[in-house]
Amino acid sequence: MRKLFNFCKDLIDNQIKAFSNTKFAMPFVFFIGYIEAIIFPLPQEIFMVPMMLSERSKIFRIAFFSFIGSIIGGITAYYLGLLFFDSIVNPILNLYNYSNNFEFFKTQINEYGFIYVFIGGFTPLPFKIITLSSGALSIPLWNFLIAAILSRSIRFYLIGFLVWKYSDKVINTIDRKLNLITLILFTIILTIYLCYKFIL
Repeated sequence: MRKLFNFCKDLIDNQIKAFSNTKFAMPFVFFIGYIEAIIFPLPQEIFMVPMMLSERSKIFRIAFFSFIGSIIGGITAYYLGLLFFDSIVNPILNLYNYSNNFEFFKTQINEYGFIYVFIGGFTPLPFKIITLSSGALSIPLWNFLIAAILSRSIRFYLIGFLVWKYSDKVINTIDRKLNLITLILFTIILTIYLCYKFIL
């Protein structure tokens, strides 16, 4: 991710920094979030973070449009998985060699559906496999939506906060702290779930 980030940052700094001030900037951020949840192979942060660094006054606006695009893209992917698995989803899984990930997700989904969606939405795991598989495996839509909204909003606004606080040092901070925060949140959520499942 670091090399991709640096490439995009240099591209924005040197060539398209002015793009962040145009009327197309937020639609672009929304669009990247949308397609990343369905088929786009690269994480949207490689575009989102450099744009945040180039326009610090728009950090949380960028996070918002990334979040909205990701959720709407996730809903689209959910219904693609639900209605068109064989014709659309399966070729996408094969294209990115995600078939093994899907099989693992499938074996766990009935027991830990909410947690898996949350983990996939917050961590660097490919969000598209979570969204497409959730529909294909008929996870209840509201469970999927709640987990996706919580995880994606936390992820994008946390990244926005780190950019706001650490500026150009953000890539090192994200590399170092985001995984730690992910582990802490995962532990908390897993503990709550297990307490609910086996104690209450």
